[in-house]
Amino acid sequence: MEREELIELITTEDVIEILKDLGSEEYKKDSKGNLYFLTVCHGGDSYKLYYFVDTKFFICFTCCGSMSIFDVIMSAKNIDFKEAYEYICEFKNISTSKKLRYGIQKKEIENQDLDFLNLYSYKKNENKIILPQYDNYILNMFDDYIPLSWYEEGINEEISTYFQIKYYINQNRAIIPHYDILGNLVGIRSRSFNKADLDNGRKYMPIIIQGLTYKYPMNFNLYAIYQNKNNIKKLRKAIIFESEKSVLLYGSYYGQKNNISLASCGMTISSYQKDLLLSLEIDELIICFDKQYQLEIIEDENVDKNKKPWKEYEGYIKRLIKISEMFMDYCNVSIVTCWDSRLDYKDAPIDKGKEVFEQLYKGRYIVNDIQELKEMI
Repeated sequence: MEREELIELITTEDVIEILKDLGSEEYKKDSKGNLYFLTVCHGGDSYKLYYFVDTKFFICFTCCGSMSIFDVIMSAKNIDFKEAYEYICEFKNISTSKKLRYGIQKKEIENQDLDFLNLYSYKKNENKIILPQYDNYILNMFDDYIPLSWYEEGINEEISTYFQIKYYINQNRAIIPHYDILGNLVGIRSRSFNKADLDNGRKYMPIIIQGLTYKYPMNFNLYAIYQNKNNIKKLRKAIIFESEKSVLLYGSYYGQKNNISLASCGMTISSYQKDLLLSLEIDELIICFDKQYQLEIIEDENVDKNKKPWKEYEGYIKRLIKISEMFMDYCNVSIVTCWDSRLDYKDAPIDKGKEVFEQLYKGRYIVNDIQELKEMI
């Protein structure tokens, strides 16, 4: 049974029971029936793990981003996909054993001389995902302003206009349109500058206008892929940040014609996003995720590895391992990190300016042996 077929069998009641088993004894529900759980994905203690019933996807608004039920289980139980798949099958009383057919069985013949074909003959997943589509006219209701703090950080007017960044004065939010690879408007996210929202972990949220929520499952898209796909194809490399703001900063620093950056809007890459990236024929993927670790804690010999700070660092490394393993057979993978004070906790590699970013970029870690990453935890 394919993973998509298994997900289709999972009911909302199943999700509640699974999350209960993973550690979220209680849950909350909004007016549309969507559920809020404890952030068991990274050992957190806040109700910021949202389950959207219509799309059957989760979003962790703390650090993990968009996830499937498999991703949540893998993160919460520290297991791989195969084990997560078996966990759900056992929960649903579905047998995972393969029954042999009667008659002559075809024997697989190993031919290591052809192994290299598996490395470079990438076949795109043909599962078609239909994202919502919205009319661009809705953007006309917002104001053509750059948030002052973004402008002061280095986002220029040219890039802000190119990516159609707007401002919702009534709600003190930046408006960020999301387009799919074909140029269809599939969602609108907002970045709040209200202290109450920020204190409650509602920094980035879908925008709601006249009762309509302009959201979409972000696991099936990458921010700026429509605007930057030709640049990426030309240079054959892509830089993946977490947030849209980092993409805007990169374009402001190096010009839109050189903009090869994308945003995953979280710390995960789905198999569908992998397909999107590889369809651009990249030779290198540069991972530029936020600094989700505190040096003074992970360098402490007496650190409690059961506490949140270590779990957060551990989750960061595990996600780098997972993404590296996804791409290593198809392209080079490198990771931009900072193991000193040039970046603060939770900073993106580009947050401290062009000079610091270029220093970190030049010193990026080239992933040749996945075991080296595993030894970091």
